[in-house]
Amino acid sequence: MSIKSIKIKNLLSFDELIIDNFEDINCIVGKNNAGKSNLLKLLRFFYKKLEGIRELPPELNSKYSAFGSITITYTISHRIKQDLKLKGKGDLFVGYKDLTSSFIDFTDIGKDTTYELTLKVYSNESIEWSEKNSKVLNTINYLYPFFDIEGRHIDLHNWDKLWFIISRLKSFNLKNLEKSFKEYEETNNARKEFEKFVKDIEDTIETSKYTYQEKVLSYIKMRLYGDKFLIEEQKLDIQSDGTNAYTFIELSLKLLISLTRREYITPIIYVDEPEIGLHPKKNEELIESIFETYIKGKKSTKTPYPTIIFATHSPNIVKQVIKLFDENQQILHFSKEHFKPSIIQKMNSQYDDKRFLNVFSDNEARLFFSNFILFVEGETELEIFRNKLLLSKFEKLKKIDVYATNDIVLKYINPGYANTAIPYLTIYDLDKLFDIDLDNKKMIKLNTVISFSELEKKYDRAYASKKKKSVEFDVFQNIKFFVSVLDSLELDIKKKMFIPSFKYKDKVYSNYNSLVDYANKKVFIHQNKFFNHTTIEELLINKQSITLVKKWFKKVYMDSICIVNKDKESGDKKTLKTMQTMMSKYPTDLKLKQVFDIIFDSSNCYIDTLPDPEKKFAAKIKTRYFKSIERLIDKNFSTDEEYVTLFLLLFNGKTQTLISRENKKYAEYIDETYRELVKDIRKERLNKLDDLFSKTSGWATSFLNFVIDEIENTRGDQEFRKEFEIYFRELYDIITIIENKF
Repeated sequence: MSIKSIKIKNLLSFDELIIDNFEDINCIVGKNNAGKSNLLKLLRFFYKKLEGIRELPPELNSKYSAFGSITITYTISHRIKQDLKLKGKGDLFVGYKDLTSSFIDFTDIGKDTTYELTLKVYSNESIEWSEKNSKVLNTINYLYPFFDIEGRHIDLHNWDKLWFIISRLKSFNLKNLEKSFKEYEETNNARKEFEKFVKDIEDTIETSKYTYQEKVLSYIKMRLYGDKFLIEEQKLDIQSDGTNAYTFIELSLKLLISLTRREYITPIIYVDEPEIGLHPKKNEELIESIFETYIKGKKSTKTPYPTIIFATHSPNIVKQVIKLFDENQQILHFSKEHFKPSIIQKMNSQYDDKRFLNVFSDNEARLFFSNFILFVEGETELEIFRNKLLLSKFEKLKKIDVYATNDIVLKYINPGYANTAIPYLTIYDLDKLFDIDLDNKKMIKLNTVISFSELEKKYDRAYASKKKKSVEFDVFQNIKFFVSVLDSLELDIKKKMFIPSFKYKDKVYSNYNSLVDYANKKVFIHQNKFFNHTTIEELLINKQSITLVKKWFKKVYMDSICIVNKDKESGDKKTLKTMQTMMSKYPTDLKLKQVFDIIFDSSNCYIDTLPDPEKKFAAKIKTRYFKSIERLIDKNFSTDEEYVTLFLLLFNGKTQTLISRENKKYAEYIDETYRELVKDIRKERLNKLDDLFSKTSGWATSFLNFVIDEIENTRGDQEFRKEFEIYFRELYDIITIIENKF
């Protein structure tokens, strides 16, 4: 690498910004207006002043301070020092004597050393360098040149900037080079004639002298076939803009890597939004192409690589950099709150776990650019928090990323591990926190996602310091209390399914869910975790919403029932008229089921093609059939708690005691009435609609849409939030946590 660190104080959006280390490949990520472009502006300004170019200074971040500053620390590599001292190649450098005397300590020849250069910018727009020797400044600019490419402002058809880059990447002894050309010219008559022609021009016109880089470039072009760039033997003006942009960036970076492998010059290049105009796959190809050149260079020399900085919004680029460059890369996350300075955090982007790297994709890399990440466990959660109608009512949900994860991915991708300022929340089902011992009526703490002992240790320091007004001390007290409750409470369990209350220290608490609510609000919110009362299904199907659940269930599932005219499809002789006769003679639920089985088919619905009399009869059959199901439920259950448990089991949820239909305890502990009724409804009475009960059936979307329409029709927009909170308090709590994080 060519630079070791950058420190910026009190300039543009930075109060104090420190990047204390650079890798060969560096990605800067973050939201718009977080400060990424300001870093580029300040690096440009620093180098323009090194070159003596007039440039308006950047604004100070705070007018209360008299100045701001940019400090860059350079690594003076072992190879440069060794060659300068032992091989006598100092004449290659401008200001060689100043270089060696000013910042190369030859007594430390065996190690890399550093040189720190600071540019101060004062409020009166004047500047001051920490180094007063202009030759040293020139040498720094010579050895560590800075280039930048802006994806938005690439000149797609004029690539002269590439020639400029090339001319800065090689150290030549121009005296020797010019001497070799002159000796050749003196032995070549054509060259003599050409020289006379040039002399006549010089006598006629006045020109400025070539710079060192211009001279180098002229010699290079003399030995090439030409100086017009081609892509696959075709001119730039007939290529697509995307192809030109891609190739320009690719060539620039490959030239920087390959031409400096045996060179003293180690440049810095800042590529701002290289993804502009490129297909996502081309972004990946760009990094792969650079990596191939990078790997080849490793075999040739130990010369430091150029420092490449990508400022990007592309998950494709970030993903490829992480997967390909291993420990030679870093991701720097910029963030900025309203009216506050930009901050930067180095992310943990080097992963040893190959399992994670194998699954690391654009979906995971995209989270590095999030405003807020909601980590969830499965499809139902995704369905809820991406529901379009819900998003229209809670606008901030539109700005978040919802990600269904697993333990391996969550470990490495969550902002707590990755070390970013991105707010996040992880939602868990309660069975990740503890299990319930039904026989002993106890709660058993699990270490699946929370280690209570580690949690206590984390806040021990706050307790020891007696800072009783601190948040940490409060959390510590709450943890201690919650753990003591879990260890000594006694649950009141009814029918192995319900927990109406619990006893703690001889006092009975009538609201079991309040225990989880307390932990969420007092303990787990500080760990960016939220635990459902049971499972995600219970967020929608609960005691407060059960009336709406029953209303929705009747409407949606009756609408899903189709009546088929069998005569049209299979030649069955029993027509709807025959069914009508059967129903009039045997109007029992049993006969209704037999009739229904004959004329029902969920995949081939012909009810709309029936004549009006038969259509009315079909509707009557559907109504009577569903009422038979309602009568069956009402016959066995009377309380809202019983209804809630039934519907949770129907829709793959769990009882309050955390038992589902897939649980081994289901047959042993769950009341036979429930088991038989769930089986009767799903496998018998609505067996042809069984797929509508599955987790991926879309029932959560259907129910939420139904409820939101119901609330709008009865309450209107003004009272929507209040009414929604009444029905879905737990879901509302999660939404409120998210909203408060913005």
